[in-house]
Amino acid sequence: MMNKEELKKFFKNRNNRLLFLIIITGIALMAFFGGGEKKEVQPPSVSQVRVEEEEKRLETILEKIDGAGEVNVMISYEETARKNIAYEKSTNGTDGYDEKAVLTQGEPMIINERYPKVRGVLVTAEGAGDAAVKRALTEAVSAALGVEPHRICIYKNKAGRE
Repeated sequence: MMNKEELKKFFKNRNNRLLFLIIITGIALMAFFGGGEKKEVQPPSVSQVRVEEEEKRLETILEKIDGAGEVNVMISYEETARKNIAYEKSTNGTDGYDEKAVLTQGEPMIINERYPKVRGVLVTAEGAGDAAVKRALTEAVSAALGVEPHRICIYKNKAGRE
């Protein structure tokens, strides 16, 4: 930390005073204009829509199990989906190769998409109080998603209480 004499010496230099003023002005402007930014609401991503569709589809199937009743499903994943994009290599004169994404209709061409691994599944069902129904729901989820049974939690939902 600078003592009083060093600060006086520092501010005697006109360039240092100007630099200090610019920094303070910049901080003030960032504080004034930066804090009031409005964030745009982003539409759900394609992968989020896919997850919701998969949950709804699984709910529909599980509700058909005898005794299950109304069912709700939540699926959690290890990571997000990954898309592999096609690239074309071309030689350039100096560095060797340049890579450019292959475009189709203005969008990068996707070679394949790797869907993430399911971390766990939570199911609530009206009939989950019955051991046979709970076992059937666990087996169905395990078969549908390829998830180990210990990663599936089945609970009786409030609607099923009497």
